[in-house]
Amino acid sequence: MAEQDVRTADVALVVLARAAAVERAVARALRGTDFGVPHWTVLAHLAAEGATMAALAERTNLPAATLTRTVDKLVDRTLVHRSLDGHDRRRVVVRLTDRGAATLDELSGLVDAATAGALEGFEPWETQALQGLLGRFDVST
Repeated sequence: MAEQDVRTADVALVVLARAAAVERAVARALRGTDFGVPHWTVLAHLAAEGATMAALAERTNLPAATLTRTVDKLVDRTLVHRSLDGHDRRRVVVRLTDRGAATLDELSGLVDAATAGALEGFEPWETQALQGLLGRFDVST
């Protein structure tokens, strides 16, 4: 193996370690808010547009039972609402409410503050490149 070759197992190890550290930082940021990492994750994934429960499960990588409990709590707090898909009434679509968007902004501010140090010293283009590369990192195939 050439010196510049990188094993995918080595990349996976770094990603797992960093992901665990980020999750702990996010959990600390949300402590005392009555919301946890799954709640913030669901709200954040719904910010741009609604999603079916299946799509949301894929995007958030949450187990089905955890996702259902999380969405139930968010519905109870009127942060999201569920409705039947207009094209396929067997599917449920989850959408962010105005109150949910405001809560997401508040929680994301806490997360930003808690994780800002992780990107200290990065140039803006490096942060964008990192986000793009991690977005392409897919081991589900």
